[in-house]
Amino acid sequence: MNLPGLIDDPARGDVGTVNGYATTFSTRAGSSRERKGDADAALASITSMTASSADALGARVVLLSQRFGEAAEGLDGISTAISAYATDLEGLKSEAARRLRAAQNAYDHIFVRRAEALSAASEFVTGWALGWDAVLPSWMYVDDPSYLRRWQDAIDDYYTARSSYNALAEERTAIDQRAVNALAAVPLISAVTQGGKVGGAGFAAASLAWAGDVNAITAESLAGLGDPDIIRETWNSMDAATRDALIAASPLIIGNLNGIPIRDRVTANHNNIRDEIARREAEIARLEALVEGLKTGNRADAWTAKGYLDEIDKLREPIDYWQSLLDQDYVWWDESERQHTDKGAGARVVVFDPNADAVATYHGPIDPVTGDIPAWIRNVAVSVPGTTTTMTSFGDGTGAELYNAAGPNSAVFQWAGGTFPQLELPGPTDASFAQDLAPKLRDFVAGIGQPASSTLTVVAHSYGAAALGLAEKAGLEADRIFYVSPAGMGAGVSGLSDFPKTGDVPHYSMMARGDLVVGLIQGNGPDQMHGQSPLTADGVIRLETGWIQDEQGGRVVDLEDYNIKGNGTPRGIDSHTSVYDPRSVAFDNIIAVITGGEAMLYAPDEVYNPRPIIVPGSGPIIQAPVQTDGIDKSGFAPAYEKIE
Repeated sequence: MNLPGLIDDPARGDVGTVNGYATTFSTRAGSSRERKGDADAALASITSMTASSADALGARVVLLSQRFGEAAEGLDGISTAISAYATDLEGLKSEAARRLRAAQNAYDHIFVRRAEALSAASEFVTGWALGWDAVLPSWMYVDDPSYLRRWQDAIDDYYTARSSYNALAEERTAIDQRAVNALAAVPLISAVTQGGKVGGAGFAAASLAWAGDVNAITAESLAGLGDPDIIRETWNSMDAATRDALIAASPLIIGNLNGIPIRDRVTANHNNIRDEIARREAEIARLEALVEGLKTGNRADAWTAKGYLDEIDKLREPIDYWQSLLDQDYVWWDESERQHTDKGAGARVVVFDPNADAVATYHGPIDPVTGDIPAWIRNVAVSVPGTTTTMTSFGDGTGAELYNAAGPNSAVFQWAGGTFPQLELPGPTDASFAQDLAPKLRDFVAGIGQPASSTLTVVAHSYGAAALGLAEKAGLEADRIFYVSPAGMGAGVSGLSDFPKTGDVPHYSMMARGDLVVGLIQGNGPDQMHGQSPLTADGVIRLETGWIQDEQGGRVVDLEDYNIKGNGTPRGIDSHTSVYDPRSVAFDNIIAVITGGEAMLYAPDEVYNPRPIIVPGSGPIIQAPVQTDGIDKSGFAPAYEKIE
């Protein structure tokens, strides 16, 4: 029977199977020694050759001999660790069996003592109400009370035996941890996993890389390496033919794998775009054929056809835009600040996965050797959009404008790596979108091949700011953070102290006065809709949104008063996005944060409370407060912050 309160078997596992693994590794160690001997013999033959190819072949054989020797030693170490684990497990099984017998005996003895205390009649009358661990109350018991004491003692003995058995869970944990530590200490394991950076999913690829056989790595095993630096190092060690083959065979993996250089991601994602367009066009043709077959005049067929036509519209909607990503001219500047236009080269698409609503583009030069951001770039930025973002409206043009304004020594990523909320409620009020986007943003930023002498700034707009804050909470690393027209710092975020890697880096924020999109949801604390507002958070510097400027830099209209002609929305809505208007002070501030320039500080507004108007014979008339924008105050002079 199952004894009450006992844990699952702490000694689960088959010792024979574990010993079998130890034998397998020991056998492989012997095989590796034999192969090392063969390699050493081959090397002896090669060293006597004088052909020019002998040196290259000899170097390869030397590496093989070295790896076979290291493998033999490592496999022996693994076998020893597993054998020790089997021995520990066998001892634990014996002790678990002994303690289980003791617990079973103690449990059985409860019912012996119970039977001694209760007659058949009293058992029939009261026994049904007593659990296994309950004793009849003394006031109900008229016989010798020592029977009740012995009954309770038996229950207590079971408690003791059960605790003794359950304590073996800690022993099992200790045994498992000893085995993990022993395996981690094997030099072969440490070398292959690069000190534990590579997990189980990447062990196959890491083993091939360690053995010098990177060209045998698959896209799936490469992705399993996890760490973007290791992925980049492994990718760059492959020959060009292998890389090209992986891109052709698995473009969806390679094009979206953090750590792959930009040039190769772009190649893979151009393939992905073409494949997705072709898939949609084939499906459209299939559905159109079905529609033709439904032109029967039957009303039911007409409704079915309408469903197909609606599906066709959805399939067709993004095709033209995606094709434009393939066909557009690509403009960039080189180190000498010369502009280049690659006609029809297409956007530098570094993320494209329709199944994940994920897309991102790169704006900047690409090193012809590394295929990544050139070493001379000084400013790298990641721009994150907000609500209503889709795979056809993610701000690629915004990324281009930021790059153009930031200058030739800059590079910008426009990132929309997942599903963003749309306007339908609960949409922007739902934190789950940000929670899903946050780890993706963190990992994308970690995968950027950032030049050693550059700074990395993450700029997020509106709902994207909530995703950015949660990414910071999840460990995102950057040199500067800028929340623009932010929804908040992320649900549950109380402030910079919640950020393990960016809590001490410069943070900036700004929002136009009268912003009707996010102005009313600015929270003061982690329990608000999207957490603490960065506009008032300790340690976050608020910058000015200012005004729209003319070509000479003159002040035309305050940003909060600027209304985009013909769009049918009020200025309080327009000001939410006009912060990205290249003519605005707000946009200048974004560029200053990206490039380390000087940004205009927020000018606090002035509020005047007029005295009540006293009317004889009636009560005072309370006048509404009068607010003057900080930038409209008499004698206003802008103050600037040097961006660190």
